[in-house]
Amino acid sequence: MIKSIQLIAVLALLALPLTATAEGVHRPDQNPGTPEQVAAGKTSFAMCAGCHGAEGEGLVGVGPRLNSTNYLAAAPNSFFEQTIKTGRAGTNMIAWGPALGDETVANLVAYIRSWQTAAGETLDEAPLKGSLEIGTAKWVDICSRCHGRSGAGYSEAGSGTGIGRSAFLDVASNGFLRAVITRGKDNTAMRPFSADSPVSVADLTPEEVDSIIQYLRANAW
Repeated sequence: MIKSIQLIAVLALLALPLTATAEGVHRPDQNPGTPEQVAAGKTSFAMCAGCHGAEGEGLVGVGPRLNSTNYLAAAPNSFFEQTIKTGRAGTNMIAWGPALGDETVANLVAYIRSWQTAAGETLDEAPLKGSLEIGTAKWVDICSRCHGRSGAGYSEAGSGTGIGRSAFLDVASNGFLRAVITRGKDNTAMRPFSADSPVSVADLTPEEVDSIIQYLRANAW
């Protein structure tokens, strides 16, 4: 009984809306939704499986993996809601909002959220540090190998997703980008880039991570 109450308390904390926990640091809204929403979302996800896989495992070259612990721990519900509703121009992800409506979109987000197995991240939304010059060099030397020279991803023959478009960057906060670049996206080719990680692809400092984000923002298209 006590363990059940503790579990409910943890879930309640995860369901809280975006709130500040320290200067520039926030916990994103990751409300898990109701069991009914999850069940309805699972049914609706059949239309998404052609690109994202039946269990959100993704299809390289078609649609990115959604069922990723690190990714889900960093992404707020609004990131998924906005993406489903407005799509990603220039990719296979069309705008589903007009056809699905708010209720179905919310159900889909609840189903995607049901894959989350780790507590939500606290996101650092403080102003970016670093420099555009450093970010440009790091992008060319490291990031462009998978995401393409202009960040077009698959459509630029890259093995990674397109992260250079405004359609993505408009819904991806600096805190979210910091978390994904630093910790990677598990079960994908996107490995960690933090100097503190033993499996890091490149030992990037926080300032270098910020510099890459500056590059993306300055060159969004």
